[in-house]
Amino acid sequence: MKMLLPFPCSLLALCFSCLPPTLPAAERVDAGSKLQNVHRIVLLGDSITYAGQYVEIIEAYYASRFPNRDLEFLDLGLPSETVSGLSEVGHAGGQFPRPNLHERLGRVLAKTKPDLVIACYGMNDGIYLPFDEERFQKFQDGIQRLHERVVAAGAKIMHVTPPTFDEVKGGNPGYANALDRYSEWLLAQRAAGWDVVDLHEPMNRYLAERRAREPNFFLAGDGVHCNETGHWIIAKQILLHLGAPDLTGTDDPAAMLAKYANGPALLKLIQQRQRMTKDAWLTDVGHQRPGMNQGLPLAEATIKAAELEIQIRQLTAPFPGKRSEWNGYERYDFEFKGQPAIVVRPKQALPGRPWAWRGEFFGAFPNADIALLGKGFHLAYLGVPNLFGSPEAVTQWNGFYQELTGKYGFAKKVALIGLSRGGLYCYNWAAANPDQVACLYADAAVCDFKSWPGGKLKRLGQGDGSEAEWQNLLRAYHFKSDVEAVAYDKNPIDNLKPLAAAHVPVLHVYGDADDVVPWAENTGVVAERYRQLGGSILLISKSGVGHHPHGLTDPTPIVDFIMKHAATSP
Repeated sequence: MKMLLPFPCSLLALCFSCLPPTLPAAERVDAGSKLQNVHRIVLLGDSITYAGQYVEIIEAYYASRFPNRDLEFLDLGLPSETVSGLSEVGHAGGQFPRPNLHERLGRVLAKTKPDLVIACYGMNDGIYLPFDEERFQKFQDGIQRLHERVVAAGAKIMHVTPPTFDEVKGGNPGYANALDRYSEWLLAQRAAGWDVVDLHEPMNRYLAERRAREPNFFLAGDGVHCNETGHWIIAKQILLHLGAPDLTGTDDPAAMLAKYANGPALLKLIQQRQRMTKDAWLTDVGHQRPGMNQGLPLAEATIKAAELEIQIRQLTAPFPGKRSEWNGYERYDFEFKGQPAIVVRPKQALPGRPWAWRGEFFGAFPNADIALLGKGFHLAYLGVPNLFGSPEAVTQWNGFYQELTGKYGFAKKVALIGLSRGGLYCYNWAAANPDQVACLYADAAVCDFKSWPGGKLKRLGQGDGSEAEWQNLLRAYHFKSDVEAVAYDKNPIDNLKPLAAAHVPVLHVYGDADDVVPWAENTGVVAERYRQLGGSILLISKSGVGHHPHGLTDPTPIVDFIMKHAATSP
């Protein structure tokens, strides 16, 4: 199927101004809020829906305007299908009768579990004959049954009146009038509380007005199957119904995406994903229509779709701030709620957008960080200096986590990297949010501030601490005295139970000659207590090494640990 091409605006501008919003202005709402609490949208219909250009346009609109909304559009249209169960004699040259939606509807609802169904039927339901009461009743019964089954499945349903049938191109005199009647009946169901998009009347009017000026104009070469202009009209009417005021004077998909630098690339990626996933879903759900494409296994298609989603998000939600290069990767420096933040992007992100979060000292001893970027991880950092993992630091981290996982689609579970005092940040945030942690890598990490900067333990004559940093810590935690600080019982060594209960895997790398953050007062205590709680902890000791250098000359064990636990996290 070819890509959507820009439409000649000089031709369209004259007519699209005559396409009003489906609902009166007073009844329309913002297109984002209309789909509040909606995640998965399933579109049902016949060959026009299966062709899918209008589905792709709708998705591109939401991807460009609401890049942080978690919306999924599944096209399960099936060529030749009816909702009435009718089929003309000799359909498809006598090869097969028209498939009936109700044969597969139960499987569609059970497998896709939609929040919203958008259904466009009618074009095939009168089997291209003049209006007949019996056929009309079959259509009504089929639509009513569709409506009831979707609602019973716990989803909302939006009906779309059928597109125009063009008797000039399609013959079958009287069929256009039959579809007029079908559309009028559907619209009348609004009185019963149904959500119905009026496509039929605006499309009829558009065709009539264009043909009055251009006698050879058409929306469907065979009277049925819409061209690109027809699909744009369908998409626009649905979007206007959903509350998209910015489309009122928009003439084509190119104009819809014109102010977005990556608009054409965005639409191309959405087309690529839609055209793969619809065949996968149709094959997985099953149907009785011969001659359809054999889709990929759904699991394989889902992986490929996730890879395309990463590229789509990269186009629609670039990071703010100053862009620079960091060890060959794109780095973005920006402020988050007044604090310096950094995100470094991989060249090709892994599915699910896994990420590693540096607790402190961004850029120091970075070989593991660079290797993770090469594997497809994002790297993030939020600077909250002199807070030492205090409750205020945890609160600020909570906001940054929500920003990255919500706005930018990062994985819900993060790999934490705590070097030195960064251990306080990582462990304290992890204890407050254990279900959001994929794994924790601590390196010569402070796990008890009585050891550093306190210097209160002095085991083996080590760990003098830092008086200046101790005073900063007292202020960060709002301690009134040394006695109050020493009595504090929420240091990482004291607060491991939430992590063990959540089965968070931990790796500690440490130098056995570290006299700044002695391992026996920090890593050693964590290891003993974590194991007693049933937690999993891996220790890598560096013989004769002090507090520096951090990390390993060959970071492979660190990278493998994080890849094992974070790359597969949901």
